[in-house]
Amino acid sequence: MTEPAPPFAKLSVLSGLWQGIWPKKPTFLPDQYPDLSGISAIVTGANTGIGYEVAKLLYGKNCDVIAVVRSELKGKEAREKILSEVNGSGGSIEVISGCDFLDLSTVKPAAEKIKAVLGDRPLGIIIHNAGLMAPNSNGTSKQGFEAMFSVNVLGPQLLQHFLDPLFLKKDAAIKRIVWVSSAAHLYGFKEYGINWDNPTFRDVPVNRRPHHQTLYGQSKAANVLQANAWAVKNQKAVDEISCVSVSCFPGVLYTQLVRDWGFLANKLMPLLTYGGVYGAYTELYSALSPDLTRKDQGAYTIPFGQIGEPRADIKAGMRNGSDLKLWDIAEDIISDYF
Repeated sequence: MTEPAPPFAKLSVLSGLWQGIWPKKPTFLPDQYPDLSGISAIVTGANTGIGYEVAKLLYGKNCDVIAVVRSELKGKEAREKILSEVNGSGGSIEVISGCDFLDLSTVKPAAEKIKAVLGDRPLGIIIHNAGLMAPNSNGTSKQGFEAMFSVNVLGPQLLQHFLDPLFLKKDAAIKRIVWVSSAAHLYGFKEYGINWDNPTFRDVPVNRRPHHQTLYGQSKAANVLQANAWAVKNQKAVDEISCVSVSCFPGVLYTQLVRDWGFLANKLMPLLTYGGVYGAYTELYSALSPDLTRKDQGAYTIPFGQIGEPRADIKAGMRNGSDLKLWDIAEDIISDYF
């Protein structure tokens, strides 16, 4: 049984927002990134926003980037744009399309394509970047799950299931997994951010579900828990390959995720936020910085490249097994799609 969640200060919500709107300047920038020749990286949602900037920066460091996207057309357009903007790279960009976390049946075929493209090359970096954000939620996935939980939680965990045999090898100098979360995890449910009775809200009509911000917060709280749970579940292999698995709050950013927020929001957001490349700095600090070691397993990184603190009860959940409980709940759901 999960222990009762400890209380958390409401002030932590304000602190989390402050970290996003007035972050520290980035200190780990592209000129400090290592040469990634011979190393492959998987980036989901790489055709737009932060994911596009991440793929571009990795490619610029000679990385073999595998961009996992839904739309083949948009994926190829992003690839061509990166190739036109980055000169002299010794890396490559391959597009794996058709992976839609709103339909979990598409994940296994995409994983098979990844395996074929990867071949014998070392897989060093996995960035679970793709996401769905309130209020652009489609409501319900094809399988009947609350859309943001399907896209932000179940999809990444299912993809990771297929990637583990390719990733858990001692074949690359760097081994990192980044589970992209958000300061919105602060708005999750009271008990470790999760609605434990029915986190997917399956069979609950959309108009009877909690506010979309709470649902988004739940999905982002889950990402914080997943980062630690994955490492615990794979502890022996993780220690052998010196892997670090972290969650990441990229920043308060103006990207495609806020495209459906309305006219006024889209006028104001550019004045209050940062461009997608700043989010890429946070994600790539998480993926590449030598400052992160195994002692930082399950860490929560914040803008624009430092270790922060998640909500107190969620942090406690990474010590008392609540993270593993969530992982097992998700694993039971996604096992139908193995």
